[in-house]
Amino acid sequence: MSRVQCNGGMPPNPLEAAVQGHPAVAADPIALRLVPTLCGQTGVSSAGYPYLSTAAYEAFRNRVPHVLGSALRVQASLETTLAAIHEVATEAQLEHVARAERVVRAMLNTAAITAPPDLWLLRHVLGALKDLGLLDRLLAGEALDPESTSVVDGAVDARELTTDLRFLQTRGFVVPDGDTFRIAPSERARDVLARISPNPDFVQPGVSGAWRRLFEGTALDPHERAVLSHLGRLDDVRVDLAQSEWTATLEEIELGARMLPVVLGLYRAGRTRALAAGESIQPGDLSTIHPDLVAGGLDLLRAAGVLDLADGGHYVPTPIGRRVFGRGPGPFGIIETYHPYMARLRTILLEGRDAVWVNRTANIEASQDANRRTFEQCNDALDRFCADTGFTYGVFVEHALGRGEATRQRRERSGDESVRYFGADLEDAAIDAAEGEREAGHLPSGMVLVRGADIGEPASLIAQMRAAGAETTDAVMMVGNGFHEVRNQTASKMVRVFRDYHDAGIVLIFTEANALSVEDLLATAWNTYHAGFMYVHAKSGQGLRPSRTPGGLHGDELPASWPACAGLAGYVRLPAYCTRSRTAYPTTPEGVGNPAISVNHLFVPHALAARLGLARLD
Repeated sequence: MSRVQCNGGMPPNPLEAAVQGHPAVAADPIALRLVPTLCGQTGVSSAGYPYLSTAAYEAFRNRVPHVLGSALRVQASLETTLAAIHEVATEAQLEHVARAERVVRAMLNTAAITAPPDLWLLRHVLGALKDLGLLDRLLAGEALDPESTSVVDGAVDARELTTDLRFLQTRGFVVPDGDTFRIAPSERARDVLARISPNPDFVQPGVSGAWRRLFEGTALDPHERAVLSHLGRLDDVRVDLAQSEWTATLEEIELGARMLPVVLGLYRAGRTRALAAGESIQPGDLSTIHPDLVAGGLDLLRAAGVLDLADGGHYVPTPIGRRVFGRGPGPFGIIETYHPYMARLRTILLEGRDAVWVNRTANIEASQDANRRTFEQCNDALDRFCADTGFTYGVFVEHALGRGEATRQRRERSGDESVRYFGADLEDAAIDAAEGEREAGHLPSGMVLVRGADIGEPASLIAQMRAAGAETTDAVMMVGNGFHEVRNQTASKMVRVFRDYHDAGIVLIFTEANALSVEDLLATAWNTYHAGFMYVHAKSGQGLRPSRTPGGLHGDELPASWPACAGLAGYVRLPAYCTRSRTAYPTTPEGVGNPAISVNHLFVPHALAARLGLARLD
């Protein structure tokens, strides 16, 4: 994305010095650390979004703790710093300050959503490696070679250990050394690896169900009570806010791992909508049977900066908490559905992962929430494409169906008369959910649902569409984050998959989160949740790809892009109808570009592009 530098403003140093000398700022360590970011130069992207200088961004990322409860402390200090700036800054300087403030607030809001999933994963991955003795070996200075690492119980699976260590690398705990991994040269990394304990045997990662039953007022069995009682008693929270690196502390890892399932339990008990609207809650509102356990869960959220305790025992959502309750359940839920892998990490490291699978029912629910806005963008693009080119279609297919959100939206726009609807998914749970939506009237009554349809094996779906009398040429297929679910991907396999859809004449509209390089993940810290997102998909044999051909400083480690694979299959990408989400960096990384978090792609078969006079847009 091209960018334009803002006009006006003065060099930041004189303003920094004046603000740092302000008595209120000098007395507040966090306010003092915010000064270089708020007083730095800013810019505005060609899309109209403000961004920071690299130095200003790195000062915030490394020196200002901003996840979980620290975010509330930063918000208070932010007001202190801004008040001091407004006393001494010129109008031209205040233009930059306003942009910097907007970016800082956005980073705080983003970290509230992105950090907990990574912290939840870190607790389980680090705990499993601690149990096997591998963390102690790293602490002793050993370089772990995944291809030749053994423990007392036998050889460790090289692929699985590499996946785990690569995730730890993206979160700042290990560094590569040729084909091996060593502990990162960081005091915080050493502290976490030394103090973290193995995962408790009696606490399984999928505890959100127990929290849900608690918040629904159900009486829990003794085991569930013991587990929630243990999780609700946090030994320590972070109080020392001094730092020079963004890597998580042990206290943050423990708190993030415990608070995520509490939020999901509240969501699945139907409680987060009211909390997102700012309504307060009391333990007795959730359970009169186990009020002590409820209080423990709510106190976890209080420690995480999501709730505050008001008079009368009312827990009130904080401003960041309202965002967490409104936006968190989607990404939290997507990551937490991989708890079968987390529960068996030790076994997987020793025996492989072939017997482990994700609970698709929970994944469907989480993906539905996360993809709703994306499907609106994809359906908008389809409408614009039809209006601009005169293209018409009579068949609409939603693959990786979930509950059929894309179809529900399409039906609202196109009705039932002129379009035949198909829904396809490999998992019975998805088709069962879609059948329920169809019976409830949310999906077309005549919608054909295709079971056992692997998105990576197009022939089955295509055959069933034709058997139902549907023409595949000029059919439209919309997919929300489904192509990355193709198992054991290679570029050649994805080309074959796309070629089958292409040769059937199907227009593809799909969204995919971008694969990011390790360097990007380290540099962007908590500004995305891609480290965890990529980890769980790699752990389950799925694969993310970038939205553009790899290249530049970070390109070598990334696989072939979605456009590259689809282009080799004969598809023509139409950039005018492709949209992207926000970018990963809140600054302008030199020489590597600023990748989008996700991209909505629209591809048409080459013959259709030629027929519409669009081949030049390839």
